[in-house]
Amino acid sequence: MAKVVIVGGGLAGLSAACELLERGCSVTILEKSHNLGGNSSKATTGIAAPGSEVQKAAGIIDKGEDLVAVEPMAKEMIEKGAQDVDWLLNLAGCKDEITLRLTPGHKTVARTVGTKDHFPGAVLTYAVLHQLDGIAKAKPNKLKLVTSATVSKLLTEGSKVVGVEYQAGGTQKEMGIVILATGGFAGDTSPTSFLAQCAPQLLQLPTTSDERTSGDGITLAQPMKAAVKNMNMVSVYPTAAVIPGMENDKFKIVLSDAIVGAGGKLINADGRQFVSELEIAQKRADAMGRSKPPFRIVISEDEAQKVKWLCDFYVSRKVMKKYSNATQLAGDMKILSSTYV
Repeated sequence: MAKVVIVGGGLAGLSAACELLERGCSVTILEKSHNLGGNSSKATTGIAAPGSEVQKAAGIIDKGEDLVAVEPMAKEMIEKGAQDVDWLLNLAGCKDEITLRLTPGHKTVARTVGTKDHFPGAVLTYAVLHQLDGIAKAKPNKLKLVTSATVSKLLTEGSKVVGVEYQAGGTQKEMGIVILATGGFAGDTSPTSFLAQCAPQLLQLPTTSDERTSGDGITLAQPMKAAVKNMNMVSVYPTAAVIPGMENDKFKIVLSDAIVGAGGKLINADGRQFVSELEIAQKRADAMGRSKPPFRIVISEDEAQKVKWLCDFYVSRKVMKKYSNATQLAGDMKILSSTYV
């Protein structure tokens, strides 16, 4: 029976643990924060993959022909991503809560698998976590979930990685095959960060990642001569909420693509649309760089009903406001209502 150590307790690490347990392995998950779930638990839109069972059930034939893949790994995700989405939905057991959405980057077809009334990241992640928590309590010899555990180095015998050393109330060791599932690095904007090294032009921007997203897996793997590539290819997400009183805060909350997928329009300070809301994130971000801030997403009341739970959340955080008509909005923006397009 193989013993496996997974570094990182987000959805990637949790999914890996489920697959390994199905194959008879014993698993230890080490997560540096107080809670499992990671950035995935905050996802507001869903997971997109062409050819999923959800699409087929809706009568949609989707071969992903509008997607372009240069990198072999991206091609793999396009061709086999649906299998993973189907596996995850079956594992989470939440098919009754699932819906399809049209979202940016997938403007030709409803491809994104979201949830009807709740944050999809939370629904999927915590459904998986609930199952794993049950296994950990019933069979502690098969699964250990360790939080507040910061892995400090990989342990080796010769050229082979055989375990990890971590800090959790002192220095401890966990031996076994190691899987690194620590996520990205956009949450660390310090002068010595990977972002500073690989994409310094983005350091002045706020981030929708949190401070946990610091590239720990890369830091651990590089001394083992692990190869890295495309570290400069950091995607800029175009729409994040500016919370009143926290305008200068480095960490922002995402304004979900589900809003524009439901019919929301992205407008500039003059009240004009300047880019298709269904373009990929980078094209929208580039267009915003050429246009006039501040920017708003405007959605009609009828369209907002499609994502009411999400709009209610944004209203509660004071980043979304309801107007009686376009004239009232124009007055707030200090523009003529006739210029609003």
